[in-house]
Amino acid sequence: MNSTQNCLIDFNSIDPILVSKYLEEHGWSEERKIDRRASVFTITKNTRKYSILLPVDKEIADFSSRMQDVFRTLEFIEDRPQSEIIKGLENVYQVALEKDCEVLSLKFKFIDKEDKTQFSAKEMGKVLTSLQDLCDAVGQSDTGKISNYEKKKNLEKIELSVFETFKGSFGIKLAFPPNAGQLNWLEEPIAEKISDTLINLINLSEKPDKEELKFFLILLQRRAASQYRRFLVSLIKAKSNFDINWGSVNPDGGGYASLSYQNTINTVDFINRMEVEDPEEYTIIGELVIANKIKSSIEIENLEDKKKYAGTLSNSILNPEIQLTIGRLYSVVFQEITSLNPATGEEKIERTVISISYLQA
Repeated sequence: MNSTQNCLIDFNSIDPILVSKYLEEHGWSEERKIDRRASVFTITKNTRKYSILLPVDKEIADFSSRMQDVFRTLEFIEDRPQSEIIKGLENVYQVALEKDCEVLSLKFKFIDKEDKTQFSAKEMGKVLTSLQDLCDAVGQSDTGKISNYEKKKNLEKIELSVFETFKGSFGIKLAFPPNAGQLNWLEEPIAEKISDTLINLINLSEKPDKEELKFFLILLQRRAASQYRRFLVSLIKAKSNFDINWGSVNPDGGGYASLSYQNTINTVDFINRMEVEDPEEYTIIGELVIANKIKSSIEIENLEDKKKYAGTLSNSILNPEIQLTIGRLYSVVFQEITSLNPATGEEKIERTVISISYLQA
């Protein structure tokens, strides 16, 4: 939306498709179409019927004045300024051009109260934190092995900022830093790549068949897939359907995706099953600190970062030949399965030792 300092609204810049979607979400019903030029929407409030003639063809001569009539009616019925209503309908592509950066417009539709216009600060914090972690993970999955300095500089390029909120039920607009750079001259800017990945993840998650989503998650590194699951759990805890609209400075960029509350749950369950079918494997070299014969479990302290890893010995390596001595160095291959409870967000990590060998001095 273009506006002057006097907050004059350019109604020619408003997308009729977004207005139509807004009307449907707020209880209006499309009663009939008038050729390809307009649609008539109606709603009943306090036993009184109201109607709106929504112009659909932006080429008609009086498009601006017709659209202005639409918002005059909405302003009266909703008892709030037109400028406030339009905040949630702005063309995100136009906003991206004005700000010279990639823009994400997020809309939360709460399932427990459709007309709810407030969002718990605590839950919103979890959503935004998990979204930023997801962006970081997707960004890092494209950089490969780089130095800590380069990693820090890349993360600065994808740090999201909140610049606006709007109603319907609750909306929030985020921006990547202006002029977020490219990884190299052959690559698309990292903020564009992350935004495109988010749109694809949401669109694929909404599909009943999750095979395409599975293939896409495999292309991403495990950390990105894990962070995506955390983001979905934050939406579940907020009890919300979710829309995301991406505005890009690139004319070929941008996109829209929507995810229902039920498909959010289904997707978390699906990613949990993926973990079971294809668990992560990694090798730790460290000192044995605990060996429990009754529970067939061990704990080893990693020499590299001093972090302790505990796991259960698999049946395939349970034999008398294995000598477990506290304080000795071992090379241990862990098989790890991480699951998240969609209802509580509680994380559960199960590690199984599939190989263990004593390191000779």
